[in-house]
Amino acid sequence: MTDHQGQATAYEQLYSAAARMLWSQENPDWRPGYEDEQYGWPRERRVAWQALESCLRAADGEGASAGEAGGGDSWTGEAGGRDSWTGEPSDSARHLLARRAPGDDDRPLSFRAALADWTTRLDADPGYLTAGDTLRPGACVLLPASRHWVMVFALQELAYRLAPGRPPVTVGADAARLSTLAHEAAQALRAPLGAPAPSPYEPGAAPWVSPVSRRVGEGPDARASFEELRETAWRAAEAIPSPEELKANPDFSVTLEASIAASDVLALLSGRPARVWREQRDGIDPARHLLWGSSAAAGAQGQPKGFVEEADSWAEAFAGGPAPWTPTEYVLPPERDRGETDVVLSATRALVLAELLDELAARLRPGVHSGLIHYGAYDLGHFVNHRFRRELGAHVGL
Repeated sequence: MTDHQGQATAYEQLYSAAARMLWSQENPDWRPGYEDEQYGWPRERRVAWQALESCLRAADGEGASAGEAGGGDSWTGEAGGRDSWTGEPSDSARHLLARRAPGDDDRPLSFRAALADWTTRLDADPGYLTAGDTLRPGACVLLPASRHWVMVFALQELAYRLAPGRPPVTVGADAARLSTLAHEAAQALRAPLGAPAPSPYEPGAAPWVSPVSRRVGEGPDARASFEELRETAWRAAEAIPSPEELKANPDFSVTLEASIAASDVLALLSGRPARVWREQRDGIDPARHLLWGSSAAAGAQGQPKGFVEEADSWAEAFAGGPAPWTPTEYVLPPERDRGETDVVLSATRALVLAELLDELAARLRPGVHSGLIHYGAYDLGHFVNHRFRRELGAHVGL
C-alpha cells in the first residue's frame, strides 16, 4: 500500500468515526438554537463540535453544483428507456437513488436538495379537512393502522442506512422480497391519488447511477485537510465525557452512544485499537440484516433481524386489511373512541412517504452498493427519523 493509499484509508476511517460521533448524539445540540438552560452544552463543547461539523462538510466537497439545486416535483421518468443518457451520475454516498432532480439537465438529487424539497412540500401542505372537519375527497389517503405501523418503522431503517459515516455495503440476495414490498407499499399510497408510478430501481439497469462513490477528502490539499480533520475531531471528542465519567457524574445532555463514539475517535487518533463504526446491536451485517431492532423468532430473541423475517412481517401486516384508499365524497374522519383504527394521511404526506419508501426499496435491492455515506446525509436522516417518522408515529401511538 502506497503512502497516498494509506493516508486515504486513514482519512476515511477517521471521517467515518467522527461522523458517527455527531450522528450518535441524536439531535444537533451543538448548533445555534439548541441551547437549553438545564441541559444545554457549554460553549467550548458547542464550538468544538461546530468546527468538526464544518470540517466534515468541507471534506464532502459539495457546494451549489450539480445535484444541489433540486426541489420541486419528483422526477418520475424511466431513464433506462431513453435513447441516450448524458447527465451527471448519481452517487449512492451523496445522492438519492430513486429520484433525480427535476428539469431538463438530468442532474442527481443530493441529500440536501431532497430534504429542501420534502420540507418545503410538507410545510405548505393544506391538509385534508374541510372547515366542517370532514375529509375532502381526493385530499387524503386512508390505510389500516397495521400497514401504517410497518411503514413508520421502515423510515427508521432508511434513516439508519443514511447515517453519515456509514461504511460501504453491498446488499445481499435476502433483501429482494423486502425491497419489492417497500416499492409496492409506495405504489399503494400513490394509487388512490392517481399519482405517476416510477419503475422500481434495478442495479445495473440504471445508467444514471454510478457503480462507485467519490471518496471523501480527495484533492491536492488532502494532507492538509487530513490534519485539519485530526485536529478538529480530537477537540470535539475530548470535549465529551467518557462513558466512565458519565456513569460517575451523569450528564443528561450527552447520549451514551455519543460518548462511546468519542472514546473510539480518541483511541483511533492515539493509535490504539478502535472500532470505526458500531451498529445498534453486535452481529448486525448491513448486507443481511435490518439496522435496528432484533429478531422475534423463537430461539433468536436478541439476535439481529434478517431481511426475510422482516419481509414476512410486512406481508402479514399488509394482508390484514384493505389497500390504501381515498374517499369519493365528504366523510367524517375515523374516531378512535369508536374503535375505528384507520389512519388518515394528507395527499402530500402520503406522496412524501411513498418517495421515502422508494428510496428504501432502491437501497435494499440485492446487488446495490452504497459507498461511505457522506456527512451531507445528516440533516436528511434527522428529518426522516426525528421529524417525519415521529409525526407519522403519533397516528398509531408511537
